Parts: sequence; structure tokens; C-alpha cells
Amino acid sequence: MGVLHLYPHLPCVQDASISVHIENICSRNYVKVDSGRRLVPTKLGVVLVHGYQKIDPELILPTMRSAVEEQLNLIAKGKADYDRVLVHTLEIFRKKFEYFRDNLGGMDELFEASFSSVADAGRPISRCGKCRRFMKYIAAKPQRLYCANCDETYSLPQGGTIKLYKELKCPLDEFELLLFSSTVGHFKSYLVCPYCYNQPPFKGVQKGMSCSLCPHQSCPHARLQHRVDQCPDPDCEKGVLVLEPHFQTGGPAPKWKLSCNSPRCKVSLSGLDGSPEVHSTKEECPCGSNLLFVDLSKVSGVPEEIAIKKYSGCWRCDPVLSELIGDSRSEDRRRYFASRGRGRGRRKGRGRGRH
Repeated sequence: MGVLHLYPHLPCVQDASISVHIENICSRNYVKVDSGRRLVPTKLGVVLVHGYQKIDPELILPTMRSAVEEQLNLIAKGKADYDRVLVHTLEIFRKKFEYFRDNLGGMDELFEASFSSVADAGRPISRCGKCRRFMKYIAAKPQRLYCANCDETYSLPQGGTIKLYKELKCPLDEFELLLFSSTVGHFKSYLVCPYCYNQPPFKGVQKGMSCSLCPHQSCPHARLQHRVDQCPDPDCEKGVLVLEPHFQTGGPAPKWKLSCNSPRCKVSLSGLDGSPEVHSTKEECPCGSNLLFVDLSKVSGVPEEIAIKKYSGCWRCDPVLSELIGDSRSEDRRRYFASRGRGRGRRKGRGRGRH
């Protein structure tokens, strides 16, 4: 009952309301009265608090009601206008309601993981960076991860498959990386750190950060290491074209794609099927793109005389790579190149093979 000692110090609580509060939280099964007249949170109460903390922590703090009480006191003293306070207060709660409604999935995830058998049906997939124990992957919509030891749920990208990626870990939080491959739309693939995806560690980065959006300077999986070019779509101003593997079911080799890292952009250029190794280099083409290193020895459609293991060139300017990456006859590709051209400098492009 020690929490009751704090009540007199909260401006939003009156003596007459203490018993009402206790009666309400007991009748709603948020707490139960234990021996010694102690209030013990129930599983429902704990999940609710965690859900509110995940979506909007202010909703469970006494400061919300306290702020309203202060405004009412100012009105009573003639220091505040009733209509202005009313409009201001209603606007605050309207925005909070809309935000909570739009992010209600976070509460659903906690309830399903705690109260339904779907959590038991999940399968171990990757290790938690906090406790180093396996988290369960729950495939039921919305798909997510659940760490039973930490009692925490992590949202995941929707509309695709999730796989463990080579047991590699995020250097920031030690969570094992996952490979997300979309099964709808343009079939993008990208790496995800479960913790960074839910709680981005960088200022200005919104929830839902994949590795291709991560601004980390030295992580081998971050945007800087896989950047190839600016997004060629003229309607996408901030997107970056990054190299991403798309693993096919039952196939050992990935289908490499150049995809825009902007979640809303649909640019995804395929090609280089069957290549065992593709990576972006630090060397730049005069057009501004980073050169690609490609093992062409097993890529279909490559002339025998250049089907070598070590080949580098610009995806825009090199005649071999520009034919392989995407369909040069497609409407989207013509629109991209028409908007930015085939590059500056060397007219025949830049590419070279190295034995």
C-alpha cells in the first residue's frame, strides 16, 4: 500500500477519490488485494501498463490530469479563459486518441503474446540482445518476436517472410539480424535488427528503421556500406539505391536487387541472378554511382568471353551491367533513365573485367 503514501502529494488526487480509485482498479482486475492489504498487479494490469508505455507513456502518468486541474484552478481564479482552455484540452486529447488508435497494434501484440496460445505456437528464431536467449517468431498477423525471458514484444515488417540472417548481430545492441523478404508488391528484401526497428537509436529516425536506413558509420550492414546510387525515380527525393539480396525459397543463391531504401518507394531493379558475390565498392563512376563488384561466372545471359569471376562497373553506364540489371525495355526503367540520363563523362560508360 506504499503507493497510497504518494497520493497526497499529487495535485490531481483528493482524499475522497483514493478509495474510488482502489475500487475501480480492483473491479477491473488490474490489481488484487494480497495479504497485508497489499495491492499486487495482475497479469492484465501489467500488460496494460506496458502497452500504454509502448504507445504513449503520458497516458499512465498523473501529470496529464494534474495539468488539467491546474488549468481549471486558473479558470476559477479568473486567470484563464474557459473557452480557450476547453478547446486546448480537447485538442490535446483528440490528438492523443488518434495517435493511440493509429498505434493500437502495439497493444494487440502484447495481449496476444500474453493471453493467447499463439505465443506458445511461436518458434525460436533469433537471440535477444538483452538476455541472450532465443526469442519466438509469431507468424500470425501481425507477425512479431516475443522474448519470454524479458517479457517484451518486438514488431516486425509485415507482408513477407522472416529468416535468421547468418547469425550475425547488430553492433549496437547485440540482437541477431533478420532478413525480411516481401511477398507482395515489388518483392523487396532487407535486413532488420529487431531492437533498432522498434527503437531507433538515432535522432530523427522514425520507428521501422531497417539496416538499409541505418546511418551507422561502420556497421557492415548499414546504408553507407551498401549504397549504390541515389534513387533514380524523380518522384523520390531522399531515397538511396542500395544493394540487397532476395533469397528464393529452395534456392541457395540470392537474387540480387537494387532497391530504394525508402519504405514508400517502389523502385526495385532485379538482375545478376545466380551470382555468388555482389557488393558495392567505394570507387565512383563519373555519373556519381558507386561501382559494383560482380562475380559473373554463374550469371545467366552473360557472354562467355566476359563470364569472369571479377568484374566491376557502373550499373548505369557499363554496357554489360546496365543490360543485366532490370529490364531496359520496361516503362519504369525508361522513365528513370530519361529523368537522369546515362551519366556524365564517358559516353560508353564505365566497366572493366579483372581476371
